[in-house]
Amino acid sequence: MKTPGLILAPIWLLAGCSTTPGDIYVRTQTEEAKAGNHWAEFKLWDAYANGANGVAPNAAQADQWLNQFVKDVYVVRFAPANGFHPKNAMDYLNNINQHTPQVRSDNKRIGVSGFFRTTVAGDKLVTSCLSNEPDKLQGFIEQNPDLKFISSERMTPQSFIEYEQSRQESL
Repeated sequence: MKTPGLILAPIWLLAGCSTTPGDIYVRTQTEEAKAGNHWAEFKLWDAYANGANGVAPNAAQADQWLNQFVKDVYVVRFAPANGFHPKNAMDYLNNINQHTPQVRSDNKRIGVSGFFRTTVAGDKLVTSCLSNEPDKLQGFIEQNPDLKFISSERMTPQSFIEYEQSRQESL
């Protein structure tokens, strides 16, 4: 005797009623993104670009969400000053926390600072981070006697991908 569940399951799937973990993830993040959560845009880009969280890769969807995410994102670069010689990312982060603890990420977007990176430039370790508030971040950097502001540039989808794939460097 066949059970009704075994007969109905293929009909349910053919009708497009499947709910996979990936479907649930996309639906939840899409709702968050529509409500103004920019981290959800990032998570959707990551899911579609990398096949993360049970979501099948989809280049068109990845491009859509990345374009949305980087719309208001800048990369802000700065360097050590006045005898400050950080050797690694933690040296920078401890200094920033000491002088300007308000330099941090927001719950629903990058905010003042996120995606912190360090890069070796000659004999110095310079740093950059992404920001939705580059002028505010520049002001905080300029208030810190151990840091020197270098530049602020709007991100593009391609520059974001390159930045996101970059590694932390140390001296």
